[in-house]
Amino acid sequence: MKTRLRSIIERVVTYGLIAAAIGALIYFLSSVNTRQEQEIALKNTELADIKLKVANAQTEFAKRQQQIEKISAELRDKQREVKEKFEKLLESSANYTVFIEQVQRKARSLDIHIQDSQYQPPAPAAGAGSAYLEFKFDLRIRGTYNKVKQFLWEMENSLGRLVKIAQIEVIPPLSDEAGNMSLKLTLATFFKS
Repeated sequence: MKTRLRSIIERVVTYGLIAAAIGALIYFLSSVNTRQEQEIALKNTELADIKLKVANAQTEFAKRQQQIEKISAELRDKQREVKEKFEKLLESSANYTVFIEQVQRKARSLDIHIQDSQYQPPAPAAGAGSAYLEFKFDLRIRGTYNKVKQFLWEMENSLGRLVKIAQIEVIPPLSDEAGNMSLKLTLATFFKS
């Protein structure tokens, strides 16, 4: 009887342990499964947010691309417009002597004495390609301070063309007995080739 009782107890304990192991396994699997389902749901939410951000970023990028294209087109139009305006101001390089005459007339009208002058025919302008030629006119002038100042201003502002004073040098003395000063200067202007 002891053996039978012992056998029954061993079976009950064994079945109990098996049932407890199966219960623990089912509990473990269900809790792991629940936790994994929650993590998957969280990751799906994050993925949806990322997809939304990507879609928004693509929309914004498309808008920026359109803005860039619009600005680029406007810039091309402005460049063309500036080039056309610039070229309208330019004469043919064959007319460079007209510029010399304009400078001489302006000097006479302001009572500026051109002591000597020197020039070379128009040459290709640095960095401007072959379409434009730069003409440099070297002068040595003499006159009162106010008249020289007016002459310099009018060279850059009132000849109806783009003229720059490329170089200027005051020749000593600053003023002689008559109140005149002398300058060496280089005027530069541009022509179409």
